[in-house]
Amino acid sequence: MIIPSLPPAALPEIPSDLPAFTLNAGGKVTSWNAACARLTGITAREILNTGEQWRAFYLSPRSCLADFILSGRIEELRREYPTTLRQGASGEASCLLHIERTLEGESSIWTQAGLLRDASGDAVGAYQIFQTVSLTQIAAFSPIIQAFIDKFPLPVALVLKQKIVATNMAYAQLTGYDSPEEMLGMPIGLFIDESDRERFLNLNANNHEGILSGGTYYWKYRVRGEVRHVEGHPSVFPWGKETALISTIVDITDKIRKEKELESERARLERENARLQARIGGQNEIFLGRGPAMRKTMNLALQMGKTDTSLVILGETGTGKSMLARVIHDVSARRDQPFVMVNCAAIPEQLLESEFFGYVKGAFTGAQGNRQGFLGAAHRGTLFLDEVAELSLSMQAKLLHAIETKKYTPVGGNRPLDGDVRLICATNRDLVQMVKDGALREDFFYRIFVVDIPIPPLRERREDLPRLIEFFLAKFSPLDVRPRIPDDLMKRFLAYDWPGNVRELQNVILRYLATGQAQFISPAREGVSSFPQERERERERERERIPPRRRGNAGACAGPRGARYHPERAGKLRRQQAARGGASRRQPAHLSPPLRKTRHCAAASGAAGLTHFRLEKAAGAGRNKIQPRVLHPQDAVRQRLPFPGSAPRDIASAAS
Repeated sequence: MIIPSLPPAALPEIPSDLPAFTLNAGGKVTSWNAACARLTGITAREILNTGEQWRAFYLSPRSCLADFILSGRIEELRREYPTTLRQGASGEASCLLHIERTLEGESSIWTQAGLLRDASGDAVGAYQIFQTVSLTQIAAFSPIIQAFIDKFPLPVALVLKQKIVATNMAYAQLTGYDSPEEMLGMPIGLFIDESDRERFLNLNANNHEGILSGGTYYWKYRVRGEVRHVEGHPSVFPWGKETALISTIVDITDKIRKEKELESERARLERENARLQARIGGQNEIFLGRGPAMRKTMNLALQMGKTDTSLVILGETGTGKSMLARVIHDVSARRDQPFVMVNCAAIPEQLLESEFFGYVKGAFTGAQGNRQGFLGAAHRGTLFLDEVAELSLSMQAKLLHAIETKKYTPVGGNRPLDGDVRLICATNRDLVQMVKDGALREDFFYRIFVVDIPIPPLRERREDLPRLIEFFLAKFSPLDVRPRIPDDLMKRFLAYDWPGNVRELQNVILRYLATGQAQFISPAREGVSSFPQERERERERERERIPPRRRGNAGACAGPRGARYHPERAGKLRRQQAARGGASRRQPAHLSPPLRKTRHCAAASGAAGLTHFRLEKAAGAGRNKIQPRVLHPQDAVRQRLPFPGSAPRDIASAAS
């Protein structure tokens, strides 16, 4: 029920069913109508001509709203009721009050008070009217609550007894209504789509017992025949004898639509990638790896295939850089155009310009006719430059200009031709270091190095070895029955480092199919195995050969600077000795440069240290053996050893 504003006349006309009382200028009760007596249980005879009007609302004496108005304590009134008080231009005031007594089962009232004036306009008393209000009425007609809801930036609704009692314009527009007033009293499940209605009713049954305050719920609203997706953030709290729910709503229809579009696009891309992967596998299966490194490379390659960006493929020899370039071309928009592969290292420098740009008839001696170059042959297609780091600086500048302008002029010609190519380069060298060393032009580097695609070496993708082995066996086996690799040989395959990568694996498989033996031939450093376990065992054997007095120093000889023992150099020395049939008469190769420097320059430096050599008879060898020992000068003095400048040469000559 909406309470009418009363005019500030002498004695306003008050409906008979509305509780009201009046006070004189002294604050005594002068009238107490029947509705007031019926609601409060206090008769007019009990309260007339007394100042006990507070008994209608409180259990102990307190000022009523009429008392504040009559005494002019406006500031105190504002402090007493800071949130719900509303004042009129003529001094009347209204507010919602929480009272101590219970009237008709309610502890809240709406009340209004104002001054009574005589004919001359002087204040002669005050009046106060009131009525009980339920929490639903408070929510619906409270100015402070409605103002808060109206100004809230998101759609919001206040619900009591499963019905909307307050909402704002944003919520009305979301649900397809023109104003919030149209929605008052509507059940909250009216807008829920049929697919969500049962779940909604179950959660909101029994005063919203299934709703978790602060939670997030997703619903489908049916608005004018259209489904809208919303995200609700409800809060459930007690309000008197009722349970109230206030919920803010976020329209996420556009977000859901975009997510569905992205999901559809993702599914399409996955299908396309699967198709491309199958297409790639039909050409060459070396790129179909299960490891994360190869999957990352292939995903990047497929992504770059959809662009026209220049890129560089980086990888060791034998990893399949040219094959990957072909794959990128085959999945690109230029797949129906030429793919021209150029090995830059195989072209003599004096022929680079004519090979890339072509020439016209009579451009030089022997030019009997026009010839198209690589740029012309790859027009509208892909130009793949393998070993791009081998191009000369002058050729880099010319090629850079042709790529940027998409124009080139043949050797001996004077008319530029179109050269629209997508550039893919490959190298196994460090291009950044080459720029620092001046071997690669910086502007050329930035033109080709837009995106880099690294191909992992085979030793970093060992999980792909069984599949690659099966692929090569099926590809190269002349028999209908595919041969099988024994388990012990497969273990050696998995333990091997494969410095030649996939190309070496292919050669080993071919050798195995031809001879029945798997022979690992690698141009590694002499004496260094490509099996990590064997390299470690070799190091252990070399450590055991170190004299005990050196082991405590981690292989370093004594002395102020020391000399480190190098197992690889020691192994090389032993092989040289075996080839000559005896010990070497030269300086031992396993001594590090600091020791060799000490040996020849000890006398000249005077303080760097002294190398003393002793001649020993090698057991059963018939040769003199030189054993070096590095001593500090103080040790040399203590042992009374000579401090000569030519002793090492004399000893060496004596040993020879």
